[in-house]
Amino acid sequence: MSLYAIAKPLVRIGLEWYYRHITVSGLERIPRDGPVFLAANHPNALVDALVVGLIAPRRVHFTAKATIFANPIAARLLGLLGAIPLRRVSDEVRTNPTSAGAVDPSRNAAAFDAVARVLAAGHAVLIFPEGVSHDAPKLAPVRTGLARMARHAVDAFAVRDLQIVPIGLLFERKESPRSRILVQVGEPIRVEATAAMWVNTLTELVQDRLAAVTLNFDTTDDADRLQTVGATLAALLEPTPNLSDGAAPLAAQLAVIRRLERARRAIDNREAAARTALLARADALEQRIRTFRTRLLALQLDPHDLAIDVDARAGISFAIREVILASVLLPIGLWGRLTHAVPIQITRALALRTGGTRDQPAMRSLVIGLVLVLLAYAAESLTVAWLFGNGWALLFAASLVPSASNDLRYGDRLRRARRRARAYRQFRADRAMQRALCAEADGIRREAGELERAVVS
Repeated sequence: MSLYAIAKPLVRIGLEWYYRHITVSGLERIPRDGPVFLAANHPNALVDALVVGLIAPRRVHFTAKATIFANPIAARLLGLLGAIPLRRVSDEVRTNPTSAGAVDPSRNAAAFDAVARVLAAGHAVLIFPEGVSHDAPKLAPVRTGLARMARHAVDAFAVRDLQIVPIGLLFERKESPRSRILVQVGEPIRVEATAAMWVNTLTELVQDRLAAVTLNFDTTDDADRLQTVGATLAALLEPTPNLSDGAAPLAAQLAVIRRLERARRAIDNREAAARTALLARADALEQRIRTFRTRLLALQLDPHDLAIDVDARAGISFAIREVILASVLLPIGLWGRLTHAVPIQITRALALRTGGTRDQPAMRSLVIGLVLVLLAYAAESLTVAWLFGNGWALLFAASLVPSASNDLRYGDRLRRARRRARAYRQFRADRAMQRALCAEADGIRREAGELERAVVS
């Protein structure tokens, strides 16, 4: 069994422990065989490569910055995983500041050949065309490296039927445990069809295809504002989810944000008088949504819980169901928490010990956690074997991953159940408040629909 085959289930466990859901849209656009570049945006450091490798329906080779390969142990492991070193301009300048403006353009000739050989063998190569992981609210300019590698593979190694598949990674809150990820696979680019293109033209096409599957804002304030408004409006438009889901899907939030962006562009294209009136109306709606969200936060209410049934029968049914579930799931979850408490707490302390960008906590947690959890498993299993024998040790080891996963999933559900129970108590005590909040939610939905119709008419 290859190291890649061993690593993939470990990656799945780590990602599912840190992130609550990974939803994929358009997976069928990734070909199951043949040469392909998977071109992804790069908002979350190493996590991005792990996510793409996990969701891809085939083995993925990936490029990595050459500086990592300076460590012989890392170089050996990365080689076994199918990594190809790339020497980035930024790394060359950082290593040798006097080389700025005079970096050897042929520095990656061997890497280009290695990538081309992988493609010629019919494999998939993951690359991040932006060239760097970042916290910016939009795509960084796509560099020409991908287009040059594609042309090199076609021209120098006669690679045929080569495709470039754009992959957009959207993190709900990439630094926050138990948040969610949406992966959108975009429309592939057939490289042969672009044979007459200059490298810059192919690069622009990659930029456009990536932009179509990512969210891009001019400023961080714009990103925060639209995502807050979009998430609130999506929650008001989506049906109430069950406790296993907990929130409007990220795809629904993305769809609402895109509708908001289209509406804003349509307003900007109107004549002056109409534009002024529509902008005033849009700004008023946005402020209304933000005010409504602030009020809900102050009341510790979720938009999805506004219309819950506060009849006594509904409350009793809810309580009975949750008690039955707790009697089954809580003991398993407590076992998972007990056996993982030490490595998880140490991981969190180490991952958050130093500052850095928002792409650091998840990456550090996954890397440090993998090592510490495996060490804890070994130590705990050996202790059980010493005390009770090998048979009990095998049973103990088999319980570890399922119990930890159950602890996290049931913990998510329990938090949502407490939130819904709080809403039930509040509305049961003050039904007028529930009616007023529901009326305001209806008003926001109605105004949003009428404004959208006015904009597109």
